[in-house]
Amino acid sequence: MPIERKLAAIMFTDIAGYTALSAKDSTKSSELLTTQRDTLKPIVEKHGGSWMKEMGDGLLLTFDSATSAVECSIAIQEATKDIEDLNLRIGIHEGEVIKQDGDVIGDDVNVASRIEPFSAVGGVAISDKIYRAISSNQEFETKYIGKPKLKGVAQEVKVHCITSHGLPETKLSDVSAKLEKSIKWWKFALPIVLISAIIGYYFLSQGKTIPSVAVMYMEINDSELEHLATITEDLIIDLVKTAPGLIKVSELKRVLKYKQSDLETDKLAKLLDVEYIFTSNLTLKNDGINLKCRLIEAATGLDKFINRWYIPRDKVQTITGLIVKN
Repeated sequence: MPIERKLAAIMFTDIAGYTALSAKDSTKSSELLTTQRDTLKPIVEKHGGSWMKEMGDGLLLTFDSATSAVECSIAIQEATKDIEDLNLRIGIHEGEVIKQDGDVIGDDVNVASRIEPFSAVGGVAISDKIYRAISSNQEFETKYIGKPKLKGVAQEVKVHCITSHGLPETKLSDVSAKLEKSIKWWKFALPIVLISAIIGYYFLSQGKTIPSVAVMYMEINDSELEHLATITEDLIIDLVKTAPGLIKVSELKRVLKYKQSDLETDKLAKLLDVEYIFTSNLTLKNDGINLKCRLIEAATGLDKFINRWYIPRDKVQTITGLIVKN
């Protein structure tokens, strides 16, 4: 089929808490997807939207105009607000997309997917392009959220949320995505402090000279935490800055080559020219996050350090301060 390029408003939706619901009741979670489809499809069609694809509990929709997309998002939130467990976050962006084989791709599609986490549950987040397109319409009221650094997106993006029509305002304290002027947000500070402490403590306690270590990309085990995937890149850079002389950290560009690698630890260490491999992963746990870390000696394959921390979302700042102090 021929490639079609066109300007479109791109909408991503996501069901908040769906991962936890799936783990608890797979039948109910499956029925919820059917309810979502039956409820949303007529609304999307009414506003001239295209139902591009379903991605688990998420949807990718496109519209011919920004206004149509925004009006549809408001109608969706109004229609679903009283449906149990169908708690949606919606993100909208406008840009050029490539339509091919019933799908849409392009950098602007990626932008839309990255904006969605900035929506409040039951709310709508929009990019600056959508904001400008609807700004002359007094029917819509918005609030500026910030200028996030979005993974895999080259362009600068400003994010707003819609506050009219009874939609909830985005609270930055509830958003686990990194804003450009909020680098000290807990999710970056905590892993960096923990990893510095773990690696440094082990080698100093053993009276050994400081060896070389490769900090591998953090494994994200829940879709709701995927926006934290850039932690590793910041972690490697900041770890080099905060621990000079304490550990020799493999360069980011070298680690990046093996981001998706399934090589054995000893082979990976040899390719990266390091003695130790550090791995970590994040998993949702009730109202917090489990952070698990391992320091592996490449020559023996033994864990020199392994531990797991449960981090309540409302206690992370206290925990960070405690760790830093100690």
